[in-house]
Amino acid sequence: MATMNRPATQLNVRSAFARERAAALARATGMTTTQVVEEALRAYTPPVVTPPGALQRRGRLLVRPGAETVSLAATNAALDAAREGR
Repeated sequence: MATMNRPATQLNVRSAFARERAAALARATGMTTTQVVEEALRAYTPPVVTPPGALQRRGRLLVRPGAETVSLAATNAALDAAREGR
């Protein structure tokens, strides 16, 4: 059985547009298709999704900004009410 000496890392994209565009950019720049794809992925920054209304994103949470504090009892009551609504 013959063994192949290529790295195990591989990505398959089933898009004719992506294949053709990467190949065209590789020809135009003199880079390999892999280099073109790697550079494109390094340069890509996903768009920032802004929360709706007056909510602000704090990490993974959406919070309503304000000076008021919420007690533990009020928080637990709101959670209980939300659970009952399910």
